[in-house]
Amino acid sequence: MTLQGNKRDFDAVAGIWDQEPRRVKLAQDIVSALCRELPLDGRMEALDYGCGSGLVTLGLQPLVGRITGADSSKGMLEVLERKLEQGKIENVTLQLLDLEQQSLDASYDLITSSMTLHHVQDVPALVASLAAALKPGGWLALADLETENGSFHSDSKGVLHHGFSRAFLAGEFSKNGLREVRVVTAAVIEKKGEDGASRPYPVLLCLGRK
Repeated sequence: MTLQGNKRDFDAVAGIWDQEPRRVKLAQDIVSALCRELPLDGRMEALDYGCGSGLVTLGLQPLVGRITGADSSKGMLEVLERKLEQGKIENVTLQLLDLEQQSLDASYDLITSSMTLHHVQDVPALVASLAAALKPGGWLALADLETENGSFHSDSKGVLHHGFSRAFLAGEFSKNGLREVRVVTAAVIEKKGEDGASRPYPVLLCLGRK
């Protein structure tokens, strides 16, 4: 869920990231949506990009063959590494990776990313990079906020986009040759925005197959 190059220091908050119940619930909802929408199986090689502390990674881990948790925050990956050691989990690989600066050198049956896009300056370029790393028949699944008025984040450091429209997400998937493209609502976060008003913030999940 984090990317290097923005102003927020995710290393500094890695140790307390999972203490926010809303984050844990959102990850659970996204994993549930992925299970509903995708034909997950134990042979899949998967990548969770912007994995953060691994909330989604670990939700998917029992459902696929192997999964790589990739993030640009070393601190977040250290938190996830401790979880893997404590749980004696052996089918998760960690990778320090920032696709705004680097490129992928492997291909996958499934690539997921959750609440990462709004930290990325060039979203079309990221979608293109991820789509290019899919194996034939592989799935790309990206989750992020639907367009909102900027009130969602109490700390706007590193927030480069206030969500995305369904049309934008589907359009970027289609531009990169993905098929069976669809956008569903994976979760709805109820919270007080920065303006003090309580409102629902839908989280979209865009899916497409190579």
